[in-house]
Amino acid sequence: MNNSQNFPVVMLPGFLCDPRLWGEVQKGLLLQGEVRLIDFKHCKSLQDMVGQLEKMDTSRFHIVGFSMGGYIAQLFATQFPERVVSLTLVAVNVGALSEREQASRLKLAGMLANVQYKGMNEKEAQRFIHSSSAQNPHVVQTIVEMSRSYTSEMYITQMRATLHRQNLSGKVAQLSFPVLIVAGKDDQVVRLPALQALHEGVPRSKILILENCGHYVPLEKPNELAKALNEFVNNQEA
Repeated sequence: MNNSQNFPVVMLPGFLCDPRLWGEVQKGLLLQGEVRLIDFKHCKSLQDMVGQLEKMDTSRFHIVGFSMGGYIAQLFATQFPERVVSLTLVAVNVGALSEREQASRLKLAGMLANVQYKGMNEKEAQRFIHSSSAQNPHVVQTIVEMSRSYTSEMYITQMRATLHRQNLSGKVAQLSFPVLIVAGKDDQVVRLPALQALHEGVPRSKILILENCGHYVPLEKPNELAKALNEFVNNQEA
């Protein structure tokens, strides 16, 4: 009997994001299970972020994670696989950061420790999305507004939490539940070949590649993402 739709669907945002990320996606979801939106903004560490899932008051649930949230989703899924019905990774960061990338982020953190972070402006937001999405005020403004709700302390805390992230691909490949990988074809943050390689290495995975889409998949292609989630989540066996 297929009744996985009775399990909650927990949605995790990315770096400098919050539940507003999922607003348009939610409008297209046709799931019987409750949708729960997590906010990492006030978490103080990586363990705090994973703890948001650990303390869920239901034994099993579907997880949908975007970018940094996808990494948190992988961490939880590999630590507590018995609690996961399915895993959806949207524009997820794959692999560890290089020493150069770590140094660059630490340098930025040092600068922000002495000034107040003011969020992205429209031009900065447009760097992360497809040119067609840059013409959509809702997409751009949501990115800007989410980032501006962060303080310097929040920014630094989130950045440091995933600074030494691991490559979890091997562990994800050993999981027994289905995995959906969603990629923006034109994502300049997480390149398509990295997500294709993840898909090829995870036996129970499917991949959806969205055309004319950059990094912010939930904002750029909410209808397509909602449709994919409806099919994927509702088709899983309990």
